[in-house]
Amino acid sequence: LFEDEFIHVVAISFTALILTELVMVALTIRTWHPIMLLAELASILIYFLSLIVLRDFFDSDFIQSVDFVWKTLVITSVSCLPLYLVKFLRKRFSPPSYQKLQ
Repeated sequence: LFEDEFIHVVAISFTALILTELVMVALTIRTWHPIMLLAELASILIYFLSLIVLRDFFDSDFIQSVDFVWKTLVITSVSCLPLYLVKFLRKRFSPPSYQKLQ
């Protein structure tokens, strides 16, 4: 998955961490409030701003490459899909009482 270049490992792992946390929060929330959506979007904006400000820690050419995108998506998917799968199966096989009544 990783080349020997440390700066690429930092970019991939930092991005995967941010995306994983945002997806986990989104999967945990049952009822969305506009402020929650605004907070998620603000977090993404702050992340992109950090890429601009912290140029010494990120290789901008690598971040725009397909290699970066697929590696980040694989790591994020591997960390988020199990939670989504468990949540889906729990809702499917043990639905809340309000769904049982419908």
